[in-house]
Amino acid sequence: MTLQEIVQSSSDFKSLQKEIAEGRGARTTLLISKDEDYSFEFARLLSCLVFNNGEWLENENYQKVVANSHPDLKIYPTKNQLLVADSEEIVFESSIRPIFADKKVFIIRNIEKSMEASQNKLLKTLEEPSKDAYFILTTTNANLVLPTIKSRCSKRELSKLDNKIISSYVASCENVEIVTALSDGLVGKAQKLSKIKNLKTLFEGVFDCVARLSSSKEVLSFSKKLAPFKDDFNLFVEILSMLMEELIFLRAGTSDLLRLPHYKDRLELVKKDYSFEAIAEIQKLISQAVKEMSFNCNFTLVVENLLLNILEVKYLCK
Repeated sequence: MTLQEIVQSSSDFKSLQKEIAEGRGARTTLLISKDEDYSFEFARLLSCLVFNNGEWLENENYQKVVANSHPDLKIYPTKNQLLVADSEEIVFESSIRPIFADKKVFIIRNIEKSMEASQNKLLKTLEEPSKDAYFILTTTNANLVLPTIKSRCSKRELSKLDNKIISSYVASCENVEIVTALSDGLVGKAQKLSKIKNLKTLFEGVFDCVARLSSSKEVLSFSKKLAPFKDDFNLFVEILSMLMEELIFLRAGTSDLLRLPHYKDRLELVKKDYSFEAIAEIQKLISQAVKEMSFNCNFTLVVENLLLNILEVKYLCK
């Protein structure tokens, strides 16, 4: 499946399409999703519905939108974050009549990253848009968006995608199951993970730590195997956390919830070494390791310390 097909088939998109077709579409919409790639494509295709009054038509409006050449679709920010100059331009542009369609659509990506002054400049325009103007804002964290902005928007929290859809999207990837499991329903994340060449090697290295680490003498050996991934620490802890969650599902007898069903047999052999109490303590240790790395601590030292602490927890929580 392509990203466009995924967006079009989503219940969120169909719901908004119905509202627009029935004349109930909001003039200002805030799309909330941790997946900024998905929400941006969603916003682009949503603009097609706005231009075509809720109908999905692959007409000139559609063709110009997908070619990024529609004169009445304005996408901001022009740089990394929305600047005051961008907001002033949006206010001015929204007062000018459309050129090609009978509406103008403004997409503002990652509004939460904008300067407060930039957001404040938009308040009146968002509250009382001109008759031709529609606004689609995206955010990965609605809590960071000014309340005054949110109050002027129709808020839509986009649902995470089913694993089958993610798998279909990255079907050509060598590590489909691992990528799908780690993506957590986020297609943009899945796309990035699918491009990591040594993902399987890192995954197996972390799995070995969980499955085979049994003495302090082995810590140095395992940390050396993980050393090449010092720039992927967040991915390392994400894999470790996921494996802990998988062990919880197995211990609780809810194997149908596994994100890695093909690894079930291997995980079954490991679960006896990890009680519920041990897993809970290990998850705390993982959080502590993330904090240590945020202070620019040495990767090897943090990993070795984490593995030693995991060993201790496994022993104490037998």
